[in-house]
Amino acid sequence: MALTKIGDLWIPDVWIPAIREKAATLPNILNSGIVQRSGTFDAIASGAGTSANIPLWKDISDDDDEVQVEDTAPTNTLGITAGTMVATILNRVIKYGTTALAAQLSGEDPLSEIVGQLALGRLKRRQKTLVATLRGIMGTGASAPNAAEGAVRAMRLDKFSETGAAPTAPNLIDADGIIDAIALMGELKNDLASGAILAHSTIVAALEKADKESFKEGVESGLPFTVRTYRGIPLFISDALVRNGGVSGKVFDTYIASQGVVASGEKPQMGDDIDVASLQMDKDPDKNNRYVWDRIRYTLHPNGMKWKGTPASDTASNAELAVHGNWELKFQTANRVGIVCLRTNG
Repeated sequence: MALTKIGDLWIPDVWIPAIREKAATLPNILNSGIVQRSGTFDAIASGAGTSANIPLWKDISDDDDEVQVEDTAPTNTLGITAGTMVATILNRVIKYGTTALAAQLSGEDPLSEIVGQLALGRLKRRQKTLVATLRGIMGTGASAPNAAEGAVRAMRLDKFSETGAAPTAPNLIDADGIIDAIALMGELKNDLASGAILAHSTIVAALEKADKESFKEGVESGLPFTVRTYRGIPLFISDALVRNGGVSGKVFDTYIASQGVVASGEKPQMGDDIDVASLQMDKDPDKNNRYVWDRIRYTLHPNGMKWKGTPASDTASNAELAVHGNWELKFQTANRVGIVCLRTNG
């Protein structure tokens, strides 16, 4: 069979839609019910600057009404308060060279393989960005993993020990821990069937041993793929959700999120143009190498949050997103955000 070279297949107008379509159908937390693509956030990502203001109205649905009394005015005159979220806009780039992507490929459909790997890699990297953001708002980032003043610190259930090399039952994941964490969400727990759990593979394995009957395989969920569920909640895995204990052992984060709690938007990607969102290829005939640059501009913004950080570079890094001091809660209460974090030693 003749070898097919990437240069023979390079048509940006084909690649870009194919990558976008493939990325939308791969099982990943970014394609779960917790992330909602928004035209407003597409426009934000396509606009200028490194952050954008998003007006919001404070929730008044918990206000109490009064008993009507004949010929008497209500005692209270209530109102609604405006607020402003601030979303950060992220510019990212990754470059592939001969050994990673542009090597000679053989097979019936090499373009499909390349597109699939580009799409999967993009999703994995964006998931890392989401995890960094969750750690930032929860106050569990690497710079201060037990911050008392995280924007939604109240939505964190800590069962772990920093000396977790030999954890006891109270420090380990179990069904009761999941139930207690979900209880922190209040009424938003009603939307968890369209939400998600994001957990480390070690945590999933421990839950399987302790509560196997609560897992369901291949459940149709309205998503573009079948997904495994735990207690009726779609389940996704990230092995980034672990750190070393302060003294010994490991500490695992498990995130549980309700439907639509993260807004997503991105700038449409161009082809061989000089643009912050572009998919480009070049070759070096002297070295017989080819290169592909995948440049994207997007935003992933959690409910009710204000980004107040000052990036060291042009836009925020994942490490900066994970700093608790860079986030502020703009909703009235933390449970309205719809995200909880359970931390255990296994």
